[in-house]
Amino acid sequence: MRASSIVLTSVIVSFGVAVPNSSALGSSAFCQFMFTYKPVSAPSSITTRNYRVLAKMTLPFFEKLAAHAPNAKTRNDLNGLVAILKYEENASNTKALEAYVTANSTKWADDNKALASAIHSCVG
Repeated sequence: MRASSIVLTSVIVSFGVAVPNSSALGSSAFCQFMFTYKPVSAPSSITTRNYRVLAKMTLPFFEKLAAHAPNAKTRNDLNGLVAILKYEENASNTKALEAYVTANSTKWADDNKALASAIHSCVG
């Protein structure tokens, strides 16, 4: 599940971005909501069950973040990540999950880059 590892790592890295809680930083609804994020622990191993658990824990945050997206491009990219999390939340077969991740890993990496850029605009 090499592709799965890459995607999971990129999602966890974006989850773990340390964003200071300060009113002096980005004042948009997107930025203010981003500042409320509490990182989740990375799974100890990459399994279908762990993907489901991680997706279930993070899906509500990303759905709301997409609703507060500062522009259509960011909203579209976040909705792409939401679609991934919804698929992973319901995945029941490791082989099917791996095929899904492999087929979509490039798009997910691009979506994560766009998300990182939006987050950076909040703090930089």
